Amino acid sequence: MDADSPFVWHYTVGTPLAAIARSGRLVPGAGGTCEHTAEVCHGILWFSRNQQWDPSASKDDKLRADARGLTRAALHARFGLYRFGLRADDRRLLPWPTVTRVADIDVPDAMTMVASGLRCGAAPTDWIGSLTDVPVDELVFEAWNGRGWIAADLHELAAQLA
Repeated sequence: MDADSPFVWHYTVGTPLAAIARSGRLVPGAGGTCEHTAEVCHGILWFSRNQQWDPSASKDDKLRADARGLTRAALHARFGLYRFGLRADDRRLLPWPTVTRVADIDVPDAMTMVASGLRCGAAPTDWIGSLTDVPVDELVFEAWNGRGWIAADLHELAAQLA
């Protein structure tokens, strides 16, 4: 998809796909650590306007400690890269930094998120979030094949990865 894409993306690796397929939805993070920092997550489901890959996705707490900080190519080779697309005009989405205010994230924590994102090469202005679940049947699902993003079947991939 190009810069004119009508979608924003939730980027991930293959490890959570089976659980996502079983639940049938993407859910806001809660009770763990945020994708962008080691801070406690405040119930935000993160998406990005970046149409290729958001580097902050590689800081996901679902990745094993030895996988954090790997390059995009290394993540692809080791875990596979995937993305869920939601229409950018979806009413559940809130832009950065509005989403942090609505989620009650303190300003210092939000600034830590920004600093962490910038260190890994992300653009916080690309971040957008939802405070509610999003059913996977409302999302586009794609896999990175090493050259580009291609349409994929979540349930077929989840069965292969389980």
